[in-house]
Amino acid sequence: MKKVKKIIIVAGEESGDMYASNIINKLSKSKNLKFYGMGSSKMKRTKAKLLVDSSKLSVVGFIEILKMYPKLLKALNTMKKSINTIQPDLLILIDYQEFNMKLAKYAKSKGIKVLFYISPQVWAWRENRIKNIKNYIDEMAVIFPFEEKYYNNLGVSSTYVGHPLVENSLYKNKYSEDNNYIGFFPGSRLNEVKKHIPIIKSVIDIIHKNNPEEKFIISCSGNIDKNIYEENFLKKDYVKIISNENIYETISLCKVALAASGTITLQIALKQVPMCVFYKLSNITYLIAKFLVKTKYISLVNIVLEKKVVREFIQNQALPENIAYEIERLINNKNYRKDMINNFDLLEKKLINDSSKITIYELVESLL
Repeated sequence: MKKVKKIIIVAGEESGDMYASNIINKLSKSKNLKFYGMGSSKMKRTKAKLLVDSSKLSVVGFIEILKMYPKLLKALNTMKKSINTIQPDLLILIDYQEFNMKLAKYAKSKGIKVLFYISPQVWAWRENRIKNIKNYIDEMAVIFPFEEKYYNNLGVSSTYVGHPLVENSLYKNKYSEDNNYIGFFPGSRLNEVKKHIPIIKSVIDIIHKNNPEEKFIISCSGNIDKNIYEENFLKKDYVKIISNENIYETISLCKVALAASGTITLQIALKQVPMCVFYKLSNITYLIAKFLVKTKYISLVNIVLEKKVVREFIQNQALPENIAYEIERLINNKNYRKDMINNFDLLEKKLINDSSKITIYELVESLL
């Protein structure tokens, strides 16, 4: 009888939770694998034993992390104890870099093999993290074609496994005939949603005043209390709050979209919905990030395509009147829409990239 191999998988963000659940669901079919994990809504529905619920641990910003520190420290200590007790054959860390690099260091001190999936974006900021990656990570599983060469040149063992969003092909399905809504995607972290909702509210007010017939939807993360959204829009019958398990069902309802920077921008682009991107941070976090970040853009769509395809409204530029004007332009200017969608076709081709010779599932099995 084959020995049962144990895997601990750690995800702190909503997108990472989705990727983790894909791995668990795919590999749980093997009777010789047992999963344990830190995750949220999607991981809870897998066969993994949940060690830590990360739904309230997702945060962005330097000052914001300090406020969350006691909860993060408690989760970190729980995961360290679990690593020590379970003694997994493999630790899979997904994104959530500051937290996960601390776990990687601890796991290596215990002689446990570590796979990091969804690379820390050292090519964008804080390249000095490479030293720790070399010391504590056995293998990097990267999702963008340029990352494999980047890491290998720096002496880090890495494998390009393709992007999980195109691997599952969910975006290709037809979900709805009713795509007449202006969609808003404020993010999956509580602190960013609280920053973005007032902007969205003002944008809707401007567009509704100019075009009373327009309809709006706001995507609600499954990890956030729906009341936070509803208290701002309850009396507006032209606004719907939607919480779909499959985000593509929500995107399919949209003719244009406004999205907080993150994985959602790639998902909207794959569904070929014209969009613009926004983001608001605390002023201190923004000033620190501006000093550290090396990339020209913050939207993954623009970063992957290496040009400005979608407009970005960041910090002081994230003014409701600017965003409302851009949304109306996306609705009314057919040539502008067409050019953007043509670029989304190029994005899909870049993400698919047939040079990928190994999947994340095959890489996990090879490391075991």
